[in-house]
Amino acid sequence: MTARIRFAALAALVLTTACHRSHRATSSTRAAAPGPNAHVPVAARSTDVIRRDGNHLTTAGSLYLQMHAHNPVDWYPWSKEALDRARTENKPIFLSIGYSSCHWCHVMETEVFDKDDVAEFLNAHFISIKVDREERPDLDAVYMQALSSMTGSGGWPMTLFLTPALKPFFGATYMPRDRFLSIAKKVNEQFAVARKDIERNADEVAARIGRDDRAANAPPIDADEIHRIATSALGRIDPQWGGFRGGTKFPTPVRWEFLLHAARKWGDAPLGNAVKATLDAMATGGIRDPIGGGFHRYSTDERWETPHFEKMLYDNAQLATLYLEAGRAFKEPRYTAVATDTLDFLLREMQSPSGGFYASFDADSDGREGAYYVWTRDELLRIGGPQDGPVLARILGASGAGTFPGAASVPNRRASFADVASASGRSVADVEALWTATRPKLLAARATRTKPRLDTKIVTAWNGLAIEALARGFEATGDARYRDAANAAADFLWRVHQRAPSGFFRASNKGRADAPAVLEDDAFLARGLVALFEATNRPELIDHASKLVDDAGARFRTPDQTGWYGNEDASTPFPRSVSLDDSVEPSGSAALLSTRIALGALTLRDDLTRAVDATLRARSAALRASGMGSSGWLDAALLRAGPFYDLVIAGDDGGAVDRLEQVRTTLSPAWSIAARVPANGPDAAFESLVAASHGKTAPPGSAKAYVCIEGACKAPTSDPAALRALLLEGWSF
Repeated sequence: MTARIRFAALAALVLTTACHRSHRATSSTRAAAPGPNAHVPVAARSTDVIRRDGNHLTTAGSLYLQMHAHNPVDWYPWSKEALDRARTENKPIFLSIGYSSCHWCHVMETEVFDKDDVAEFLNAHFISIKVDREERPDLDAVYMQALSSMTGSGGWPMTLFLTPALKPFFGATYMPRDRFLSIAKKVNEQFAVARKDIERNADEVAARIGRDDRAANAPPIDADEIHRIATSALGRIDPQWGGFRGGTKFPTPVRWEFLLHAARKWGDAPLGNAVKATLDAMATGGIRDPIGGGFHRYSTDERWETPHFEKMLYDNAQLATLYLEAGRAFKEPRYTAVATDTLDFLLREMQSPSGGFYASFDADSDGREGAYYVWTRDELLRIGGPQDGPVLARILGASGAGTFPGAASVPNRRASFADVASASGRSVADVEALWTATRPKLLAARATRTKPRLDTKIVTAWNGLAIEALARGFEATGDARYRDAANAAADFLWRVHQRAPSGFFRASNKGRADAPAVLEDDAFLARGLVALFEATNRPELIDHASKLVDDAGARFRTPDQTGWYGNEDASTPFPRSVSLDDSVEPSGSAALLSTRIALGALTLRDDLTRAVDATLRARSAALRASGMGSSGWLDAALLRAGPFYDLVIAGDDGGAVDRLEQVRTTLSPAWSIAARVPANGPDAAFESLVAASHGKTAPPGSAKAYVCIEGACKAPTSDPAALRALLLEGWSF
């Protein structure tokens, strides 16, 4: 979760409001006697019985819901049964939203929801609903908007009280037991004596949610404006530690990807330097696990040194993709090494035997956050021995006092091998060899500790991000493990997550898929499949991606054809909206925009790009206002401003084809999409899916590259240097 919000002001607001209204009893209380046809309240069970037999979460597939299935709170999942009961019994709803790897969610469960007195009060006066935000991102998004509108902040566990009509009237995040119980009692009192005021306030909150940001007559956003927005971000970037200024820092790969593409478009050195400074600081800080690989969810300090220790699939997939492109764009092998280390972590720790990738690792083990990952200097000395132990401690930045409770340190790689060598009187080669030899020993020693809980839920959207990262990893390194893992994940999703007769499921648990996909599932998976097509040239992947994009259009497109809603139907009283929020992940709309641009270039379907243009035009005023908050949208707008190329390489001379292909994989142009065909051109099946391949041939024993924009092609070339120059027209590096 994010840092705890300042609760004192919220509590004061509720108490002040309650004191102000407490004397104004209204006629809309719930004390009316039931009529002959009234709903009969559900018979109450004791907390002992609920704890023993379980509540209504016992059959849920979600690990997060299962973790609460034997709380004494009579939890329901978000379901018709729960919502109907709230309405018929005229009770407010207590809504708690979190996820399995959330540290403060665990704390609140232990301190609050596992207490009998809290459970007895909730069970008597509220309908309590527990939601896994990872399975229901639509509910999470709309209620997070409500929480932010009420408090100016947000995080998880999300703690909300709703009317039976599902409209929130009080919200917070983590609360300790006494404060929570006090607030729950005050909410219950006010719901009884000031119901009209409660509902009026809830209506005001609801009115602020889901407002349409479409502007009918705003001019489209152009390349110069996009550049100005990108350069304006420089004033908010930490010049010493990278990232955006603040005491808490999230990686937000989508923002750095946009700034990287802006730097590559205009040759903007300050933007490029800001990207590199941030990537270096994250790669060497404690937010990255130097022993096991992968990144933690966020840093609690400005130096990226003390993380919140969750490991999320979506973070690591996006960061791997970002570092891969940066490695090739900046010609910096250290970024590629970070990326492949991250991909190796995903393969080793997060891929299921069936091919899909698991959702996350918890922050806690043995009841302590970060216990699995931190080391004392003495532990490192024992593993390294008397001669090498002090050098190992220097490599990992471990001091005697430590930086964590118990004289432990969060390992980092701030000290370079050269720095460690100089301080230790060793050669650089000796220090590098020591690290290479000792890292497996550290992994083995760490494996004897209690491992953080793994959420084995397989989320469609996040697997799409992983497929994209692995495809790019294969292109960058030629390591077939990445290609094979991406293929396995794609095949698993297509086999298990498809719904009949159409569409996809959001997630599966132990092979059981449920809950319909939301926009980001279609969009992220389609984007991953397009990347995998570039890496493998499997035409069926374009067919699958096209079906996903078309499905998204049918299920999520706004009636006026100017955007895509995040979910298919309204599960709440709030109107659906088009999200422009690109934060820890790109919005589903942003990912769909970039995917439609790439697919439009390959398939020559102008309906795909027409929808992109209409959407960017309709949302241009909101994009100007949002700025870096809509980085994924701006990145799509930048790619659409282009030039965006389709590249087809034709040939049957393996060496000649490889030399042309290497130009693309070395350059890694985000502004192109590529396909390969034999010297005599594509067969009918391939051409029917990849229309851009039509007529692309090469003389026997040679290869030719065709660089085109929406069907208009430049003169083909067999020269790698000429191909590089063609792909860089309109771009800088």
